[in-house]
Amino acid sequence: LFDPTTPDLVGCLPAYAEVEQEAKTQFDKYHPQSAGLLVNLDGHTVCRLFLGAYGPTTEVYTASAAKWLTAATILAAVDQGTLRLDTRAVELFPDVPAETANIVVSQLLSHTSGLLWFSRCMGRPDRTLQTCASDILWGDLQFDPGTGFFYSGPPFTVAGAMAERASGRPWAELFQMLIAEPLGMTHTSYGDSPNPALSEGEVATTLDDYGRFAQMILDQGAGRRRRVLSPEAILEMRRSRTSSARGEPPYGLGVWLNVVDPAGVGTVLSSPGIGGFVPLVDYGRRMVFVFETFDDIDRIGPGISAILQVTRGVVDREHQEIRAGRTP
Repeated sequence: LFDPTTPDLVGCLPAYAEVEQEAKTQFDKYHPQSAGLLVNLDGHTVCRLFLGAYGPTTEVYTASAAKWLTAATILAAVDQGTLRLDTRAVELFPDVPAETANIVVSQLLSHTSGLLWFSRCMGRPDRTLQTCASDILWGDLQFDPGTGFFYSGPPFTVAGAMAERASGRPWAELFQMLIAEPLGMTHTSYGDSPNPALSEGEVATTLDDYGRFAQMILDQGAGRRRRVLSPEAILEMRRSRTSSARGEPPYGLGVWLNVVDPAGVGTVLSSPGIGGFVPLVDYGRRMVFVFETFDDIDRIGPGISAILQVTRGVVDREHQEIRAGRTP
């Protein structure tokens, strides 16, 4: 198993100097206040770079990158038998209206539930996850469950509240027990609210912590101290639940599928946040890429894309050289 203890490396290994230079070039071009970059290849850290004021213990808001953490927590509960992906809302919220009663967990995590894109109750500390989820389930639908796709936050609140009810544990305890503790994520939190926004909000983490999580996803659910997710759960996460005909990538459970294989299974996964926190897992290259900052992704997105493009180029070149060296 990959040992994700904090590495001593700061910067990039000599073979990846081009990546470090590109990161510094784009940092100087777009001037985010601070940034961090982590690249793991084949389970080894090849770049761990901090720019500006960020360091190993700097906790950065993830925005929508939180959706991946939330989906993984719920999939871990599914592995334990606490929930099923086809558990219906009415099984845990028996008083919901008929329109939302048959929404299932997999629809909530894939933005295919039909629930509205926003709810004013999300993240409010004077509410709980349970009361907010109930409000959302009593709200209007944009489309019949399972018949469309709309990227939104409220379905994740409902999924988290269902996990709370099924387990009898608060969300913070579930995340700590199922994901954070086995991965050694000591600097990751959903905040102090009894009503955390599980899709964005106050969720903060460090470069190394999210790197541990992403490495677990790449390693088919194997974590630092024990197995965190089953290979079957990882496959469900990676399986396309939507069509790419909308002009954007298909979506799995809590994650965008940037590239899918002929069977509709994602081979490149990402969950970018609007603030510029961009985690990515590439199964073909055996690569983890995490870029962290808190800025405007529309402004700095081209810079992050440029760094990723150079990283892919260097990795591909190294793989080609290895293959050439092994050729008789």
